[in-house]
Amino acid sequence: GHGPLGKWPLLHHIKRLHMIHHRNDYNDKRNEHLKLPFWARIIFFISFLLISSISLPFATGCITYVFYYGWLHHRMHNDDQASGCSRHHFIHHRKSARHNFSGTMPIIDKIFGTYYKKMLDK
Repeated sequence: GHGPLGKWPLLHHIKRLHMIHHRNDYNDKRNEHLKLPFWARIIFFISFLLISSISLPFATGCITYVFYYGWLHHRMHNDDQASGCSRHHFIHHRKSARHNFSGTMPIIDKIFGTYYKKMLDK
């Protein structure tokens, strides 16, 4: 499962959104539920400005990671089906939504005990 983190209240909400993503995992509707409303974008922008005023390098790293993760996740669902990260993510979608939860970074799953190594049967 998701290890000790699986008991955190916020994760129940995230799991619900995650399962919506899984029901539409390889079609155009898969991320419709993740589009942020305008007010949430404003809060995100203000938070980014506050963090930037404390540490611009940290804020830049955070925003770079968000864009990198989004690009990588998009690639895995649309373009690149052969890389190690894509296989890791594909196992998550096709074998068990409770494993390889990080989707793109196997090291995270190894740390939190959600890593699943065995490949799918073809």
